[in-house]
Amino acid sequence: MMRIFYLKCTLIALILLAFPGITGHIFAQTVEKEETEKEQGYKITVAMGHAHVHEGIAEGDKKWLVMASWAMNVDYVLNSHWAVGLHNDLILEDFAVEEHLNNEDNMVLERSTPIATKVVGTYKPGKHLGFMLGAGEEFAKEENLFLSTAGLDYGWHLKRGWEVGAELSYDVKWKSYDTWILGFGVSKFIDGHRRHKHI
Repeated sequence: MMRIFYLKCTLIALILLAFPGITGHIFAQTVEKEETEKEQGYKITVAMGHAHVHEGIAEGDKKWLVMASWAMNVDYVLNSHWAVGLHNDLILEDFAVEEHLNNEDNMVLERSTPIATKVVGTYKPGKHLGFMLGAGEEFAKEENLFLSTAGLDYGWHLKRGWEVGAELSYDVKWKSYDTWILGFGVSKFIDGHRRHKHI
């Protein structure tokens, strides 16, 4: 009886010792399967939002301006973490801003439906949230302005390569004025989006 008891205890101990190895192998296979599902290809986004300019001038007074805007972005998604793209923001109104040339001299700068074109890199540490950084130019008939940009992107994946999301970006036009843009849009993955492969 004691020998059978010891054999049962030994068998249970061996099973318990082997269990982490078995589960680890299963987990590794699951991760390998998930890693084969990569968003690789082009991501096209159309979004609408609002541009915020705190250096605005309206009727001769300083005013926080809120203006309608559209965005059209084309990103090349390298893998599940990195993407690089061309982002374009169009403000749909004419407006004036207080331009900061230096600490002593401020001027009024007119802007006629400016469009900002930026080369942007995006890093996504997880599935939804992305961090954006880039530089570009804002074009308007009065004057073109160099800019740098930083922002956040949050997306919810849908079926068949579709995504809905929100984007918050901050554009700094050097020695001129700054713009906050909050937009909501829809994206489509094309040309190279790979589905889950069953191994």
